Amino acid sequence: MTLLQNSGVSWRSYQEGISGSACPLLNSGLYAPKHNPMVFFDDVTNTNNASSANCISHVRPFTQLATDLQNNAAARYNFITPNLCNDMHGATGCPADSIATGDTWLSQTVPAIMSSAAYRNGSAIFITWDESEGGDVPIGMIVVSPKAKGHGYTNSISYTHSSTLRTMEEIFAVQPFLGDAANATDLSDLFTSFP
Repeated sequence: MTLLQNSGVSWRSYQEGISGSACPLLNSGLYAPKHNPMVFFDDVTNTNNASSANCISHVRPFTQLATDLQNNAAARYNFITPNLCNDMHGATGCPADSIATGDTWLSQTVPAIMSSAAYRNGSAIFITWDESEGGDVPIGMIVVSPKAKGHGYTNSISYTHSSTLRTMEEIFAVQPFLGDAANATDLSDLFTSFP
């Protein structure tokens, strides 16, 4: 996040189930910080400070996304996390069919993003899961963009989560490549044009 900020790239983390009045460092209802990587960076949270103005201004309630999209006020980089029901994990108290719940959430969220001016201006939506169902098996990712090859395009290139990080760093022209992103294959093959 500091690389983005230092390069003048605006960013926001929209989290379902937070109030927006404090930096959401702890589990609360169906919100789980383990799915919000931004709160694990001391430079974002001012070293785990729930009153961090930097965190509060960047880590916002998911409900704010619709207004930001409508007002063309979304950041250039946006990280969106559904709550523990809508993320297909199926926490206690969630509907029994966790996949249908997540699909419904995506069927409402993705079209709202796609109808925004921000998306139509060459953006991309990366929908990815954070884990598989046991073992070392592929983890799903869907990329939606006016610049994506589309039409059901797939490839057999081996990617990792570090590939996604490298791709984001390339898109926003921030360096150095962090961690294993320096060694990872980027996702450029998925696009008809890439930065």
